[in-house]
Amino acid sequence: MVKKWRKGSMTVEAACLMSLILFILMGILSLFFWVHNRAWLTAAAYESAVSGSMEGIKTDGNARQEADRKSRELGSTGFFGAENLTVQTEGEKKIQVTYDLDTISGFGGFSWHLKAEGKASVVKPVTWIRKVKAAAEIIEGLGDGE
Repeated sequence: MVKKWRKGSMTVEAACLMSLILFILMGILSLFFWVHNRAWLTAAAYESAVSGSMEGIKTDGNARQEADRKSRELGSTGFFGAENLTVQTEGEKKIQVTYDLDTISGFGGFSWHLKAEGKASVVKPVTWIRKVKAAAEIIEGLGDGE
């Protein structure tokens, strides 16, 4: 016995499924943009904090001011679906840069809040390297006494 297909049944089924497929596709696409914005802001926060910490080594350098300048420079890049970007820079010996951002979503006007921060301590590299080398020599000296 052969079943007869009604004309147009596949079209109706495809129309019902297409809305679900498009909803999932748009959700994934907006999630990709959110992840991109988060990765970019996290990298910018760490880069700004490190720039500030390197400026803090100089005798006349202002670590916080340099970190703030760099964070505003990196934060000025446009983000897709982003609004209300704020930057906060704190500290003198330990620089902390924090970005706050709202990303809009195409679903019912919802928005996702995004916060990324980066920290870096002001470390004098020459002194640090000398301490590490001295510690390594001490550890090697302990091993020679066997």
